[in-house]
Amino acid sequence: MSSNPNVPTFAFDDLTLDWQMTRCERFAFWSLLQHHKPSVSIEVGTWNGGSLQVLSRYSEKVYSLDIRPKSRDLLQDKFSNVEFLVGSSHELLGPLLQEISRKGEQLGFVLIDGDHSAAGVRTDINSLLKYRPVCPLLIVCHDSFNPECRRGMVSAEWQSSPYVHYVELDFVPGVFHEFAYDTAEPRSMWGGFAVVQMLPEPRAGELVIGEAQRGLFSAVKSRSRYSAAGRAAAIAQRLPQLCARFKGAVS
Repeated sequence: MSSNPNVPTFAFDDLTLDWQMTRCERFAFWSLLQHHKPSVSIEVGTWNGGSLQVLSRYSEKVYSLDIRPKSRDLLQDKFSNVEFLVGSSHELLGPLLQEISRKGEQLGFVLIDGDHSAAGVRTDINSLLKYRPVCPLLIVCHDSFNPECRRGMVSAEWQSSPYVHYVELDFVPGVFHEFAYDTAEPRSMWGGFAVVQMLPEPRAGELVIGEAQRGLFSAVKSRSRYSAAGRAAAIAQRLPQLCARFKGAVS
């Protein structure tokens, strides 16, 4: 059975680079960039350039960060308006934001999709929270439906920045992979957009961290590989296949 929530979209299927986003995410990502047309964007996590092909189209300039030199080597000849930075985002992002401020560049869009550990996600977000925007800035954090990534997002120091005006962890809900698909394991939770808005002026009221689909997240998690019941279900799901393999091996 297929567990592919990504294609076809009947809209973006001509894009040639591997784009690890669901149909819903692709439409949202495209629309946000098409509407805002940022002067400068940052991508944390280049991977195979799927998101970058959209970021490059709607941004005047993109800084794309990845720990793998392979991403830069694969893509640097495909985009004339992208500067590739190789290394850990935890070491690169802070200095890059300082350089953007020094140059007076208008950072309008950031995609966080690099280190998927809770600590890694939190570190990337906290680096951005030290930045003072000079224009409206949208931050998209991918994989907010994954429990580990979500833990990093929830624990980020949102209140430390007076320039954060909006945080919604379930701007686009994620998906449950009953079966293995691409890099996703069986019964895993991936995808989802958390969206953050930062503005040049300080906020006046209380900052609320929205979780519009917390109920959905909790319900799915209880049956996923991230819970004891979900792990038991995964074993039961694989048991017939394992028994058949064993039977074939001893016959």
